[in-house]
Amino acid sequence: MRKRKQKRQETEPAIWNEFWTWLETLEPAGGSKLEKAVNYAFNHKETLMNYLLDGRCEISNNAAERRAKTYVTGRKNFLFHDTADGATASAIILCLIETAKANNLNIYHYLYTLLLYMPDYKNEPAGIKQLLPWSDFIKERCTGIIDIEKVRPEERGNLNI
Repeated sequence: MRKRKQKRQETEPAIWNEFWTWLETLEPAGGSKLEKAVNYAFNHKETLMNYLLDGRCEISNNAAERRAKTYVTGRKNFLFHDTADGATASAIILCLIETAKANNLNIYHYLYTLLLYMPDYKNEPAGIKQLLPWSDFIKERCTGIIDIEKVRPEERGNLNI
């Protein structure tokens, strides 16, 4: 991330300065869409430039919007939930799936592993920590293609807590 920030600092401020200079030369007609766009850019100049300060930041929010698309796509289906508990369960499953995607996990195996271990460790914080998608325990069991036949409930073993 440090390299990314450094590379941005080397090349992008000059481009942005040229953009802001060009924007100042525009004289859009009052009330036009161009005027709104120019005003928006100037009003949000500081926040638009924030991504230059941290290499972890993205220039756009496209990744976040793609993750939210799953929920948006299913929202019409959510109208068919009969109870608040059903809606809550759907929200939890969607969150688990999107978190697994964000951590490059095999979604099916991640959910399978959670259902396999969670009942025995739901009241033990150390056990729950090992079931988080970024834990080594989950990373080694839920990345890539796996053979479910090798991990049966009766052969699962215990978490190392």
